[in-house]
Amino acid sequence: WDTAKIKRVRVMNGHLSRIGALTWSSKILSSGSRDKQILQRDIRQNENYFQRFTSHRQEVCGLKWSFDEQQLASGGNDNKLFIWSPHANNTLYKFTSHRAAIKALAWSPHQHGLLASGGGTADRTIKFWNTLEGIEIDSIDTGSQVCNLLFAKNTNEFVSTHGYSQNQIVLWQYPQMQKVVSLTGHQSRVLYLAMSPDGQSIVTGAGDETLRFWNLFPQSAEQQQDQTFIVLPSANDLR
Repeated sequence: WDTAKIKRVRVMNGHLSRIGALTWSSKILSSGSRDKQILQRDIRQNENYFQRFTSHRQEVCGLKWSFDEQQLASGGNDNKLFIWSPHANNTLYKFTSHRAAIKALAWSPHQHGLLASGGGTADRTIKFWNTLEGIEIDSIDTGSQVCNLLFAKNTNEFVSTHGYSQNQIVLWQYPQMQKVVSLTGHQSRVLYLAMSPDGQSIVTGAGDETLRFWNLFPQSAEQQQDQTFIVLPSANDLR
């Protein structure tokens, strides 16, 4: 879609079933489907896709490119986490320690090769991986289904959103893995999570059909230097 003109630009085919995961890497759009496949699509080419990954044995439900665009992480309903290179058809690494589907994936913007993954209801853990060496760094039991993960832009913290049984949003310190705050309000699992461009706020969407906006993070040093006026604290600020 052309978002400025609100016009459809192109339709790309290739999957045999529903598409549950998408992620961008410059001009490359990666899509994961219930057909167990990951398709790599170059929007500059006429072909629907130029590369196909087929290692998952069940639906692909999580996809995320690293910030340097050299690694692609995929999570599936087969409880498997794969790391791919855009320069090869085979997996770089296969991780099997999650005990449920892996939808939540997040790369750190601060540490090269640091990936976080979250497991479903039967797992409830957030795991951290060094994808340069292919090893698990840490694991923490959150007590509930992990739906989304997102690293902060301006601090060494990250956010997790959850489903059964608490439907909460949690802010963590990393690498201490200490809870900063646990936010409640959603009445159903928190399925969607996005961060504002300035890195200070997040928005969450849940099965209760509501969007909630949260002021979580401080300004970056650059933003503070550029600020030429004083803003009084908001009643909705969390710190």
